[in-house]
Amino acid sequence: MQRYLFLLPCILLLCCCLPQTLVAAPAEPVPAPDPLTPTLALMRAALHQALQLRFTAALEVAMRLEQPPQHLLEAQLMRGIIAYFQAQWQIPPPSSTRQASLKGLATLLEAGQRQLRRSPRTPRLQLILGLAAIFQGLLQQQSGASLDAAMLAQGRTWLQQALMAHETMPDAHLGLGVLYFIAPGRPTLLSGAGPADATETIYHLRQAAESGHFSGEVARTFLLRVYALEKRYQEAIPLGQALQATFPGNGYYALVSGRSQCAQGQYALCATTLGQLAAALQAAVIEPLSRDDRFDLYYFWGQALYETAQDALAFEAFRQAINQDPGNTRDASLWAKYYLGILYERRGEVKTARQLYHTLLRGRNVDDLQQQVEQRLAQLR
Repeated sequence: MQRYLFLLPCILLLCCCLPQTLVAAPAEPVPAPDPLTPTLALMRAALHQALQLRFTAALEVAMRLEQPPQHLLEAQLMRGIIAYFQAQWQIPPPSSTRQASLKGLATLLEAGQRQLRRSPRTPRLQLILGLAAIFQGLLQQQSGASLDAAMLAQGRTWLQQALMAHETMPDAHLGLGVLYFIAPGRPTLLSGAGPADATETIYHLRQAAESGHFSGEVARTFLLRVYALEKRYQEAIPLGQALQATFPGNGYYALVSGRSQCAQGQYALCATTLGQLAAALQAAVIEPLSRDDRFDLYYFWGQALYETAQDALAFEAFRQAINQDPGNTRDASLWAKYYLGILYERRGEVKTARQLYHTLLRGRNVDDLQQQVEQRLAQLR
């Protein structure tokens, strides 16, 4: 009995102190995340310049990574990623830069694998090698060269290992997301893996965008492309607008936003977005667009203007689109001529409209184009 009487004060004391401990524990300050290391900060700065289409400045930042020389692999990786966007957006595309970057990535992969054999559990090397393998594939695809399927599969493995390591490398999510653009629907390319899954792609790109140390803006750029390809326009529009605000000199983001608005039937908004882009392009406020992007700009702008009954502006926009594709290689070029024929009718130039319709009937058919043309001609009889 005396023993229980002795324990009673101890229990009461514990009950008094325990709530204070539980309340005090959450109040302890959470450690702030470590700032980016100088190396990661330079990598992020180089890619930011590239997305702004300042490729000379981007390469200058990448060169600073070579001092000290232990970050040579990071510098070579940045040059490869920069070259991909340079070939994608610069006018004219610098084929020599792309070839030099392909050689640089091949050298990186050889040197990096030698280092990895000496230190097989090095997440930093796995990250660099994995991203190098993926962007080498993108550059090969751009140049029309054969893809190195074995290297792509190995790159995927490296990136997965970098994510699972104790010292997790969140930028590896970028490479796993970008695989979607190299081989969608090619199950044999990645050692028996199933077709590229858009849901998984979006997951990895979102992870890179949110937690990547240097890959966030690049991940958001690819994420915008995935949203547009997968027709997730409600997500593409605000993301494209946000990226355009971040990179005002790069009209690609506004173009994707405008195309998405048009696909959603938001023709008035599309006409405004692409009209502003066309004006900025003409005034050289933004960098020049590639011919394919210029075609899309004028075609979708023309469609939006047509749907909002702005016939005069639509007429000029469709003519501009046709000029960007003189060989009529794109199906949309034929539709641009069809809309142009209708606009000729509305201008009272029926003879010119008939000539244009007959030209379309002599060409290749796309969807129900020729059926639509025959209906227009029947109405003109």
